Amino acid sequence: MSAPVTAGTAASPPNPTPPRTLNVAAERARTPGSFTGHHFNSAGAALLANGTVEAVIDHLRAESLSGGYEAAKHSAPALEAVYARTAELLGARLEEVALVESATAGWQRAVSALRLRPGDRVLAARSSYVSSALHLLSVERDHGVLVELLPNGPDGAVDLEALEAALRAGPAALVTAAHVPTSSGLVEPAAAIGALAGAHGVPFLLDATQSLGQLPVDMGVIGCDLLIGTGRKFLRGPRGTGLLAVRRPLLDRLAPEAPDVRGARWTAERSWELVPDAKRFELWEAAHALRLGLGAALTDLGTLGVDTVAHHLATLAASLRERLSALPGVHVTDPPAAGGAIVTFVVDCLDASEVQRQLAYRRVHLIAVPAGHGRWDMDHRGLTKVVRASVHVYNDADDLDALVEAVREIVCLQGRGTASASAMGRRDSGTGDAGADASGAERPGSGASMPGIDPATPAPSLSPPRATPTHTASQDPVPGITPHPTRPNSRCHDAIVVGLGVHGSAALRHLAARGLDVLGLEQYGLGHDLGSSHGATRMIRRAYPHPDWDALVDTAYQAWTELEGASKTQLLDITGGLYAAPKDRPDPLRGPGCRQVDAEDAARIFPGLRLPPGFTAVHDPRAGIIDAQETLRAQLTLAERSGAHIHDHAPVLGWEPDGDEVVVRTGKAVLRTRRLVLCTGPWTAAQVPSLAPHLTVTRIVNAYFAADPAGPLGSSGLGSFSVDLPQGLLYGFPAADGRGLKAGLDSGPPWDPQAPRPEATGDELALLAEAVAQVLPGAGPVTESLTCLYTMTADRRFIVGEVPGAPQVLVASACSGHGFKFGPAIGEALADLVCGIARPDLDFLSPARLFPGGTP
Repeated sequence: MSAPVTAGTAASPPNPTPPRTLNVAAERARTPGSFTGHHFNSAGAALLANGTVEAVIDHLRAESLSGGYEAAKHSAPALEAVYARTAELLGARLEEVALVESATAGWQRAVSALRLRPGDRVLAARSSYVSSALHLLSVERDHGVLVELLPNGPDGAVDLEALEAALRAGPAALVTAAHVPTSSGLVEPAAAIGALAGAHGVPFLLDATQSLGQLPVDMGVIGCDLLIGTGRKFLRGPRGTGLLAVRRPLLDRLAPEAPDVRGARWTAERSWELVPDAKRFELWEAAHALRLGLGAALTDLGTLGVDTVAHHLATLAASLRERLSALPGVHVTDPPAAGGAIVTFVVDCLDASEVQRQLAYRRVHLIAVPAGHGRWDMDHRGLTKVVRASVHVYNDADDLDALVEAVREIVCLQGRGTASASAMGRRDSGTGDAGADASGAERPGSGASMPGIDPATPAPSLSPPRATPTHTASQDPVPGITPHPTRPNSRCHDAIVVGLGVHGSAALRHLAARGLDVLGLEQYGLGHDLGSSHGATRMIRRAYPHPDWDALVDTAYQAWTELEGASKTQLLDITGGLYAAPKDRPDPLRGPGCRQVDAEDAARIFPGLRLPPGFTAVHDPRAGIIDAQETLRAQLTLAERSGAHIHDHAPVLGWEPDGDEVVVRTGKAVLRTRRLVLCTGPWTAAQVPSLAPHLTVTRIVNAYFAADPAGPLGSSGLGSFSVDLPQGLLYGFPAADGRGLKAGLDSGPPWDPQAPRPEATGDELALLAEAVAQVLPGAGPVTESLTCLYTMTADRRFIVGEVPGAPQVLVASACSGHGFKFGPAIGEALADLVCGIARPDLDFLSPARLFPGGTP
């Protein structure tokens, strides 16, 4: 039978000092990824802390400036410190530790060094990971080694009596187990296994890949002779890092099958000698930057304390198991010997990968583990695939709430099954909907039966405003609001999006993709040139003056990648960018991957741009140009394919809350919706009068200047740029689309969006031409011009969130001249908010900041 799972089996001393309370808020603050969703995949790859990322980038920057060898020499003390931290974590000696590329690399080098021979017995736990098992099976097939699987006890852990019997049955060459497997929350009785193996003089190889960082692991207390682990999981290190530890005296008897110059000295033509320590298992070629990142992560863990981390993770996971177990249709698949940070489960009648996909739509991120990653464990338990959630220091009770409620929602929607799928397959064409008459004819292609769209995909339900939850007898028992497919006779939309520029079309697309009955209203024709989303190009960049933007910028880049994949259209052209200003600018730009350059460096980067005296610039290598027209087309096309209804030439005359719903009036209809999303750009003040005092609409002039696309003002000599000049902030793009160099000034007169908008005046174009001539020598005359409107706030931050006093209504506006790049990300965020999913990463853009005294 197996030993009971207690802290002591993971190597804790008896009666340990109670762990400190973990400051989760502090851990989240230094983990930007914790604000982009609810992350439960630490058992796959945990979110990195800022310090870890900075350690990697700093060394890569050092390599770029001084060379790889020179940077390695300079960082040698820091690299050696990584070994010391690893040894301290493992309770090992410094000379017993090696750094490798992955846990699998460590496993293969260790097992190969054992020189297993025909007839050698390897006693392997069913918890063994797929790569380890495949290696053992390969050695069995090719070299005649005998691999014996150890049975599990009733608690799901290694049966210790069976292990002892196997050890007594005859000599064994190796005992191996995974401390924690990939396929469940099981914690093997590692110390008891080590004691039995040690009593029989058999080496014990512990795979601590899933336990390092979430459980105390001391090789001496456990009694293991060899240990492997990875950096990317609970240690929160970068991918591509791993560790191997071999205790003496076994270390002195092992030699790698393929010695490397890192671990051996070539002493004569046909002889060599191994280095005396565990570095004999290393390769000379290594990613020093990643190892320094691992060192930073180990330092963080040491500062927090393994016991403190283990207590927090075990508490969260235990609560999660209990709450998931209480959900009808959900079965937790962890064995009785489970503990630690991993929780696995299945949902009735749903493939685990489908559960993962539906959770990802709700910004809950975890993984589905197939039996092919743990055959010895999962086949034995009759499991083909499980959903795996794993917690870490940046997870809190709100994350658990989000996961549990999302699973509850999926289960309830699945319970409606065939009826819901049938209704969705017959999505209303609009002829019987109150929204059909909003502007006359509905645009074609708005049905749900489109190629590539599964009409049976369950849609998420919507949550009512948290402050005033209501339920009536006619409502579905699912918490929140029932989507359209289950109420085909309803005249209430799940959501109406007003304004179909870049943010509105993105929100429409994401809401429709989640299966909601969503209507998009545009007061003019689609793609009109009266607002802020028209024109051919926009800029994307990482350089921003304040780190508040960093996480959202990263989310934006990911959203563009997703949109390009979904639309099968290239929308970004990464050109790099230079953003110049006087040296004494009080709020200089900065950002991930950006660096400051002087005028000489700037001239090398962009030969077509000449900085004025006393100016410096920030170089952003990931900056580029967005195809604005194709972006709008792609988002609207995807929205329609997912079943969105779109009405153009449908101005909204007014709206008002009505209980948990909103009444929306157009020129031809009165509509009802559960949520209203206002993406109305320059017309926001008219739709939300309380915001009017905080918004300023300005008229901006852009122009194209004659330039040779093959010259220095083309893409070979210029990318996206801005220069803060006395005339204003000049920005622009190279001559790459056949129309010449594009430039504009980021300022202009206040403007009434309802007023006629004349073409650019001669004085406006002369001022712009003067600025262009100052920094872009060789630019020719103006060939064409255009105008657009900026909607500005005093702090130049957007307004995204609930309209004060009307929680059923969301607004996304006041993009202050730099919002297009965030369009796809803001659209997804709005869909989250409609579905009741919190987005704390957008708190710095909340409309509430404009009303410090409360609701206006």
